[in-house]
Amino acid sequence: MSNLPESRKLESIEMNPGQKLKIAGIEAPVFFGVVIVLLIGIYMEVLPQNLASGLIVAMVLGILLMWIGDQIPVFNTFGGGPILCILIPALFLYWGILPESVGTLTDRFYNEIGFSDFAVTGIIVGSILSMNRTMLMKIGVRFFIPLLSAVVAAILIGGSIGQLIGFGFGETIFYVVGPIMGGGMAAGAVPMSEIFASSSGESAGTVLAKIAPAVMVGNMICILTAGALNGLGKRKNRSKNFSGDGEILRVKTAAQKMDLSDPDESETTFSMNSVIIGIIIATSIFVFGKIVADLIPMFHSYVWIILGAAALKIFNVLPSSVEKGAEHWYELITKAWVPAILVAISAGMIDFKSVIAIVTDPSYISLTIITVIIAVLAAGFIGLLVGFYFVESAIGAGLGMADMGGSGDVAVLSAAERMGLMPFLQISSRIGGAIMLIILSFMAPFLM
Repeated sequence: MSNLPESRKLESIEMNPGQKLKIAGIEAPVFFGVVIVLLIGIYMEVLPQNLASGLIVAMVLGILLMWIGDQIPVFNTFGGGPILCILIPALFLYWGILPESVGTLTDRFYNEIGFSDFAVTGIIVGSILSMNRTMLMKIGVRFFIPLLSAVVAAILIGGSIGQLIGFGFGETIFYVVGPIMGGGMAAGAVPMSEIFASSSGESAGTVLAKIAPAVMVGNMICILTAGALNGLGKRKNRSKNFSGDGEILRVKTAAQKMDLSDPDESETTFSMNSVIIGIIIATSIFVFGKIVADLIPMFHSYVWIILGAAALKIFNVLPSSVEKGAEHWYELITKAWVPAILVAISAGMIDFKSVIAIVTDPSYISLTIITVIIAVLAAGFIGLLVGFYFVESAIGAGLGMADMGGSGDVAVLSAAERMGLMPFLQISSRIGGAIMLIILSFMAPFLM
């Protein structure tokens, strides 16, 4: 299985000895020249409200903020780039540093023009179709036990605690637990906000402003928890079942000895034709989701998109070259457009006043911390029962569900010093996050 989370972190800086600094493959002077031209256009307010303007504003600002965040020591280990992308545009609009036209432009580009459906569908479909099917079928079945246990425990215990402290059972599930356990921002919080909006009557932007802080704060807590688990796992007096030093299975089994590579996995190289195939298959599944949602409106179209892609993967319907095309389309989006998505969401949909009110609420922050702890403990202890080490199960199924998707996976495993667990965190972020969307879609009409 390819290490896709690395592609989620924008390759924004490239510099070897004797070479010039590059940002997103562009020499720094050229890139900053582009930034200056763009800012002049923004402040002169001459940019038309169309796809070209929306895309260049979101992409360039996203790449710039991603690069800045990834250069800040310590902060970059907490997902600095994505956090700046989701915070700075909304903050600058709140302070008046950016004109209101930027917010209007990015909102229309993302929602009215339909960039959200185009990009988010590519992320969902590509992330599922690029999963290692052999891993899913041979070890994934057992891994889903602690993963689902973490989800159920977080919902029931977290919701109950939220009710006891006055935050509310439904509010805790939809605005704290769900976003944290939903697979990140682009593939989790964004479709989640639209699902919630369809049931609550609020706008997707209003909902997203409420749930985005939980994703970001939860990600920071996950990284700190990963470091703590790594430290506890190195203790000399630890239980023999506590840590496997990177190995997840406690008992040697046939599954552990199996070759987990897909026998028919294609070696298709990244190419324009492959990306075209990915666009066609992803958007076709998007149409399928819309058709089924119209016939069975009980669930949001994203749920049917997830189920359709999962069925194609599980039943091995598509040729490997087509799955590779979906993977390459996914990689292109995560590299080039995830920063743009985050900037568009921040500038066009998030009211920073609402964010300030939320993050200064002690109940909200407390529930965020509690949710991560519940997920870790549930995944760790249930993992013991199915033959996993506590630390590895807690990281793979617990923190993998609670961190901020791809960049969060990398940061968590770096802090835990267990990069070998990446396939399991991929299952958590992608399949687990998709399952969370389905669960919340079912619950929303009854609790919102």
